[in-house]
Amino acid sequence: MGVKTAYSSDILIARCHLLLNTHYAVRARDGSSNITITNCDVADSFRYGVYAQDSTCTVRETNFYGSTLHGLYAESSVCDARYNWWGSWFGPARFTGLRGAERVTWTPRKVLVYPWLRSPLARACAYPSVPDGNITLPDDVHPTITFAEQDTDDDGCPDWWEEKWGYDPEVADDHIHLDPDGDALTNIEECYTDQWNSSPFHKDIFLELDWMETQTPNATNKPSTSHLALMEQAFANHDITIHVDEGRLGGGEEIPYAERLSYGMVRDRYWKYFLHHDLNNPRKGIFHYGLICDYTPGGGFAVMGWDHVDSFALSVELLMRGFASYGREQVIVSASMHELGHTLGLFVDDFGGIDNLATASPRYKEFWQYLNYKSCMSYLYTWDIMDYSDGTHLGRDFDDWGNLDFSFFKDTHFEWPKD
Repeated sequence: MGVKTAYSSDILIARCHLLLNTHYAVRARDGSSNITITNCDVADSFRYGVYAQDSTCTVRETNFYGSTLHGLYAESSVCDARYNWWGSWFGPARFTGLRGAERVTWTPRKVLVYPWLRSPLARACAYPSVPDGNITLPDDVHPTITFAEQDTDDDGCPDWWEEKWGYDPEVADDHIHLDPDGDALTNIEECYTDQWNSSPFHKDIFLELDWMETQTPNATNKPSTSHLALMEQAFANHDITIHVDEGRLGGGEEIPYAERLSYGMVRDRYWKYFLHHDLNNPRKGIFHYGLICDYTPGGGFAVMGWDHVDSFALSVELLMRGFASYGREQVIVSASMHELGHTLGLFVDDFGGIDNLATASPRYKEFWQYLNYKSCMSYLYTWDIMDYSDGTHLGRDFDDWGNLDFSFFKDTHFEWPKD
């Protein structure tokens, strides 16, 4: 999100370029009132331009163009959106998006869009582009892993591990860079994870899950073993071993309850319960991390813990409001697999069916476009399919498994949408 407001009022967003956001350029929710957006470009969002929920806002003299779903979506909100450019002389499109203009949708309150501007506001249009089409993040921190056992050739891996896996303990190898199985864990890291039965010649993924105490009687936020087994089997079917640590691999624990976490508080818990205030903790760059809570700022979302997208957080109570029929245990693990997919590089820049709210409703064209994308990364199937897609379904499908980026959680990068 470019800008998000909640429980707020009297906010002015003026003369801004709100561009290339993966989900929302502006999101106003939870009773936000008197939100004013003026003289802006709201453009090229991978999902929504302005999304108002239970709020009131005014949008004036703003250019809307290039968003894949809606220029403006109002849910139980009142929006005055007159005198804007919607990408067409004929004004905005409605609901379906079949006409080549920004969509405006509202349910069930009120949105005013007429009169609209017949041409874009020139003063707001120009903005710099990224020359090579890539967005990269600053250099990260690589924890140093050392071992106390004998290392005859002084190449970083002890003799016993090299002998176990067919390396010559008297000939130095570049273990700090070698990754023969392509799972983004170097041989040094594979040596560290040998205690948990990893192999340098078989793809391994490590995931630590911490869960917060819940205020729901007779319930727990701890992921169930039986549902985790379904997720583990999905990876095993593609010759990948996922090691889930909910207390068995030196991490994973129940943490104290907090009533409602902010984004900053989620980061605080990443530092305290995952890294334990140690940036040189070897789990960084080996384990993905998930934090399961009663309430966070959203139902589920990927998190940049320190320098890369290696984590996610879940708000179980928020998810249960909409999907209680699936049961708490299934919701927790299904959401975990969905968000884990983001830390493995599956984002909206890869495929239009990923994280697309319009795929869940048959009144939108995207429902029909991506109906055959049978993946938990699709909002249509998140709770019904404990699997990623292999791209073999007829129609518009995507090979999630073939496009997993094992290094994404330690080398995060985005590209302009391919779909």
